[in-house]
Amino acid sequence: MSTHAMPQQHDAEFTQALMHQLMLQTAGAPGADFRVLVFYATAVPLGQTVRVVGKSIAEELKLSEPTVSKSIRRLAGEGWLELVYRQGPINFYRIGPRVMQAASAANGDEDVDDDLATVHHLSFGQQDATE
Repeated sequence: MSTHAMPQQHDAEFTQALMHQLMLQTAGAPGADFRVLVFYATAVPLGQTVRVVGKSIAEELKLSEPTVSKSIRRLAGEGWLELVYRQGPINFYRIGPRVMQAASAANGDEDVDDDLATVHHLSFGQQDATE
């Protein structure tokens, strides 16, 4: 059984400023978590699904499979990664909202919550009509 999510589209790119933000924001996390997060952030363009299984990630990062699995669970639980779909027992992830917020902050964007709408009220009172 597989589940599918809508594709996530973002204009953000992996930059030196984003790397710096990720390093600072994950400073208290285990080193393996940071390495796994950077793998997901650099394996494909930001927002796209990483179609690499944990075993391959572990081999590439020279980490054990259980360590990578634990890191992925922690990162997903904290919003650094996001589950996109499941194919049998295998989960596929992309970077999560916390990475996109860090990317926005790294780019100096004021509105770091892309997924939320902002409401601006226009005043139509008499005071506006006289100005």
